[in-house]
Amino acid sequence: MKTLTSILIISCLLLTLGCTSKSEREFISGCQSTGMERSACKCAYKKLESKYGEEGLKNNLYTLSQTESFQYDLMQSGLQCMRE
Repeated sequence: MKTLTSILIISCLLLTLGCTSKSEREFISGCQSTGMERSACKCAYKKLESKYGEEGLKNNLYTLSQTESFQYDLMQSGLQCMRE
């Protein structure tokens, strides 16, 4: 589980896309590289941003030692958005 989350976060940091904030572009691009649809990735980002705020989410995405609760929220938001 942590490996998948780590791959997602690393992918987010390496790729850019679109006209939104840098953090959102990187998140969506990395998310899409895992095979998720763009709309589901954008939905997941918005869910996380509403919970953590823009700066809080950015801080969580760019840290090497993410909390277990953030990783859980990351996974849950992705799963919820894939179902929508």
